[in-house]
Amino acid sequence: MNTRNILSSLILTLSLSCTPLVLASEGRNWDPVASDKLIKLPANIIEKRIQQDFEASPMALHLVELEQQMQGKLSQLKSLQELISESEGDELIDQRFELVQQKSEYLDLMQETQELRQNALAKKQRLYETVLGKLRNKNGNASQGEVYQLKQKQDQARQRMQKVLAQVDNSLIHLGLDKRSPYADEFALNLAKVEDLKNAISKHKANASPTLGDVEVTSEEYVRQLLMEASTEQSLLDQEALMFSYMAKLVALDAQALEYEISFGDENTELTQRNRTKPADVADMFL
Repeated sequence: MNTRNILSSLILTLSLSCTPLVLASEGRNWDPVASDKLIKLPANIIEKRIQQDFEASPMALHLVELEQQMQGKLSQLKSLQELISESEGDELIDQRFELVQQKSEYLDLMQETQELRQNALAKKQRLYETVLGKLRNKNGNASQGEVYQLKQKQDQARQRMQKVLAQVDNSLIHLGLDKRSPYADEFALNLAKVEDLKNAISKHKANASPTLGDVEVTSEEYVRQLLMEASTEQSLLDQEALMFSYMAKLVALDAQALEYEISFGDENTELTQRNRTKPADVADMFL
C-alpha cells in the first residue's frame, strides 16, 4: 500500500473515531456488587471499599497499561515535532506522515481509555443507586415496635445502673466516721473507667457518623452526595469526549492536507506556465 492509500485509510479511520468502540474485552471488566456486607459498612468506608475494589479490577489495571502506552506515544510525538522543525523536502514529508500515524495511534488509545472510564463510572453510579436504595429499605424496615423495644432496653439499662448506684450505701462506702471503704475507691475508679470507655466508643472513627465538610450526615445523605459527585464526573468525561472528537477531526484534516500535497503539491507553491509559441511571435515569418 503506497503512502497516498495509507493516508486515505487514515482519514477514514479518524472520521470514525467518535463512534463507540466495543467495550472491555473479556478479562478487562469490573462487576461491583452491592452486597449485604458492603451495606453494613459505615458510609465513608463504603466509598473506600468500592474504590479499592475497582483499583484491583482487570479494568483498572488495563487503564494503567493504556496510560503508560499513551505517555510513550506522547514522547514519540514530541520527538517527531522537533525533527519536523529541522527537516525539509522528502524527509519532511515522511516525518509529517509518521506524525499523523502516531497521532492516530494515540487517539486510538485515548478513545479506549475514554470508553473504559465511561463504563466504570456508569457502573459506579448504578452501584451507588443500589446502595442508596438498600439503605432506605434498611432504615424503613425498622417498625414502630422495634423502635419501642429498643427504647425499652435503653431504659432498662439505665435503671440497672441506678440500682447499682443505690446499692452502694454509706455502710459500703464508709467503714467508720473517719475511715473510707476500699470498695468505695474501687467503685469510683470503675465508674471513671466506664466513662472513659464510653467516651472512647463515641469518639472512635469506626463509630463516627460520616461527615460532609464538618457537618455530620446520615449514611443515606452521604451516599446521595457520592452519587451527585459521580454525576459531576460524568459531565467532565463528556467534555473530554468532545475535546477528543475535535482532536480526531484535526488529525483527519492533517492527513487530508498531506494527501493533497503529495498528489498536487504544496498549495503555497506557485504554478508555473510552460513556454508556448504565440502567433504574434512567428507572424513575421509569413509576411
